[in-house]
Formats: sequence, C-alpha cells, structure tokens
Amino acid sequence: MTRNRPDETTLGEAERMARTSDEARSGWSQTLEDMAAMAEDREAAGYEVLTLQAGNTAPKGPEQGEKERWGLFYVIPGDDAETFQDLLERADFEETGVYQQSIGRYTFIVTECIDHDAELDLLIAGSYLRRAAPDLVRAALDREGMYTHVKKLDGTHLGSIEHEDPSAFFPNPDSIFAYEQSL
Repeated sequence: MTRNRPDETTLGEAERMARTSDEARSGWSQTLEDMAAMAEDREAAGYEVLTLQAGNTAPKGPEQGEKERWGLFYVIPGDDAETFQDLLERADFEETGVYQQSIGRYTFIVTECIDHDAELDLLIAGSYLRRAAPDLVRAALDREGMYTHVKKLDGTHLGSIEHEDPSAFFPNPDSIFAYEQSL
C-alpha cells in the first residue's frame, strides 16, 4: 500500500494485481468445484456427463473475426477433442443452463447443455475478462441468440452449439457495457 497523506492509503499497482490474481484463482477454483458438483448430480440421475475446462475463453462479436462465427469461444485440451465431438454428434441439446459469477474484472462461467431424451450432459467451464465482452453482448441481444464454440489450441474448430436465450449468459448487460465507458 502507498500513503498519499497520513490518513489515506491506496493500493499500489502490484498489490492491486496480486489481489485480482488471488480473486481470479479463488473464482476459478469455485467454478470448477461447482461444475464437479453439477456433474455428480447429473450422473446420479443417470446422465452421461462430459466436463470440459477451457484453458482460454474469449467472447467475440461478429466484427471480431469471422462474421458467421460469434459467441463464447472455448479452447479445450486436445485430449478432450474426440470425446467432445463424439458427444456433440449424439446430442440434440434442448436445454441450456448458465451458471456464473463475476469477481472484479472476470466472469467465471459454466455452460450446461442438456439432451434429456438421450440423457447426455455437457458442462464447459471458462472465464473471461468482462471488458472484452461488450461487442458479443450487443450482438447476442440484437440477434436474440448465442453460440458456444469449442476449439483446440491450434485453432481447429471442434463444434458449435446454438442457444436461444442470450439473457441467460448476460443477465445484466449494462454491467458489461460499463466497461466501454471506462476505456
């Protein structure tokens, strides 16, 4: 901490980064614990469950790359690619659950895609910087839809899932649009 006046303390940049890093670690750990608990519940109900931990998650609007491919992009380990593609081929996801919390500049998210008839469940955990999301939020709300894209680190696209309700992903869009004002 630094003191500007005898009665005032403010966080220095290194201290602020350390605190943010600790919050991010804690948020990620909690997200993974929550995902594991959800997976246990679905498995106990008889579902085949696949959990994926994204090494990177990027919110991209249509103007931030390919116009036909926008949404949340998850980079998963190559070891999970075949299992994911196999599940995607067998599933007809009819329900999406989005579980998230925002801590500081980050949103920690678990997207659950459910095929009740085939008893298949996909859970994908990721986190993204909220300041990177305004273009995606605007596109999702304007187009009344949302997409999840999964790829490998080398950029190989493994599959996409369409979601009907973007408000599940962005329940408070103004909190994300506020980042545009602060840039």
